[in-house]
Amino acid sequence: MGLDSVGDLALNIILTKLGPKETAKVSCVSKRFKDLASEESLWSLFCLQDLDLSAPLDHHGNPLRSFKATYKLWREAFCMYPWSLVKRVKSCWDRLKSWLTTNFPEVKATLGRGASEGEIQELERILKVKLPLPTRLLYRFHDGQNLTGENLNTDAAACLLGLIGGYCFYDHLVNVYLLPLHEVILETREIVRHLDLPNGSQFIVVAASSSNIGKFFFLNCSDGQLYVGTQNLLTIGEMIPCVPQTLISPVHDFNIDQQQDAMLLWLEEHGHRLHNGMIKLRDEGNIKSISLFPEESPLCSTAVTNGVKVRASAIFVPEAVDLSRKYLFAYSIRMSLPPEGCIINGMRFSSCQLHLRHWVISADDTVASNVNAEAVIGKFPLLLPGEKEFVYESCTPLRSPTGSVEGSFTFVPGRYSAWIHDIL
Repeated sequence: MGLDSVGDLALNIILTKLGPKETAKVSCVSKRFKDLASEESLWSLFCLQDLDLSAPLDHHGNPLRSFKATYKLWREAFCMYPWSLVKRVKSCWDRLKSWLTTNFPEVKATLGRGASEGEIQELERILKVKLPLPTRLLYRFHDGQNLTGENLNTDAAACLLGLIGGYCFYDHLVNVYLLPLHEVILETREIVRHLDLPNGSQFIVVAASSSNIGKFFFLNCSDGQLYVGTQNLLTIGEMIPCVPQTLISPVHDFNIDQQQDAMLLWLEEHGHRLHNGMIKLRDEGNIKSISLFPEESPLCSTAVTNGVKVRASAIFVPEAVDLSRKYLFAYSIRMSLPPEGCIINGMRFSSCQLHLRHWVISADDTVASNVNAEAVIGKFPLLLPGEKEFVYESCTPLRSPTGSVEGSFTFVPGRYSAWIHDIL
């Protein structure tokens, strides 16, 4: 094709357009082409484009001698998987770790080293299952979380380091972490054998709450769906699917380029919610955790009246649900004052205090509860300008999976005790 007469710079540009696979073929043409096709700048570009790598590292994060060696090792390490799926799974983990690095490095430190193919095959042999390809790859990058390592100082801290996070209301505390393979085996043997499951299904436990409430996530390896157990899990094996089945690809077909199972979709959505601020880190004293109560619209409602700001959001609590008669929802209420305080009838006040609340809770457009009472959870929070939000969580049972909460709070300017004194 007369390429011998083309300058090196032009050939380099051509090779960047050809991509890694064709560049490797071009390197076989001649010594000159081999030298051009081995330039570090070229392979650093391929590593950045395909793997978002700005430094030569293997899939365990170990440094390598060159970008060309890096790309070659990555392709060899994952040669049994569709390359597009490898890039997608890496992107999923990178997104999660990026957020953790900035916001919650203690959780990032719990992520296990990637499992080997041999370790995954041993799990499959013991549990007599075949993991979906996306889940296999997720474990190849990180073998769940290790909550017993040297990076953990106390058991109390460990129980709130779940990557998936959770919620707390009254004495109901949930914090979900990803199980490493050895715990998958132990938990699956312990729990699944007690469940009444359909013939042909291949369920394994992939995530669980490390806190005081039993919440378990099950991957059905036969169809790629992820389930969460209800209150009736151990009695009748009751579970709820986590992802629409229509989104899940056939789980053992190596020829599907854009394969996805519920486990991958679940973690991708979790990473998306963390990055866009829909869910955030909760830091109370020395205890930090990922809170699943939504923080942004449209899943979080906000109202500002006379300067008083109230935010509210709710979540479904599957582990406390009985699908035949009871659905439980938890809700989080946050109250705050701006730096300028509250303004009522043109008068500025440097504080205000909660007096009354009025809640109307409905299920399927039928009023289930109508509450007019003083305080919230026995407290009369005093709001001061620019201070941290007052937050409280509670819950409500409903007869159906859909419902609503509406109502109002009544605050008094200044302090409630002073207001009562003035009236008397």
